Amino acid sequence: MAKNSKVQQVLSNKGDAIDDSAEQMQEVDAPEAPPDTATGTRASREDRIRLAAYAAAERRGFAPGSEEQDWLDAERQIDAEGDESIAPASAS
Repeated sequence: MAKNSKVQQVLSNKGDAIDDSAEQMQEVDAPEAPPDTATGTRASREDRIRLAAYAAAERRGFAPGSEEQDWLDAERQIDAEGDESIAPASAS
């Protein structure tokens, strides 16, 4: 019987340790989302360029030979849209 109660005591202690750990985990605040980084902005820009280049290729029926021009045009388009969203509205 003494052996059985010792096993129960060990198991009980382990259970307490697990409960304590769970309480500590709940007390820890979730990390804040990282601020916008150049990498995140860059990926978003590249995704937008990729979609614009694809749309240009689609408009011309995916004919080969203009892929680079589609990409360059898409870059200019996306960059211009970015500038417009930053620039203050002009009084007309």
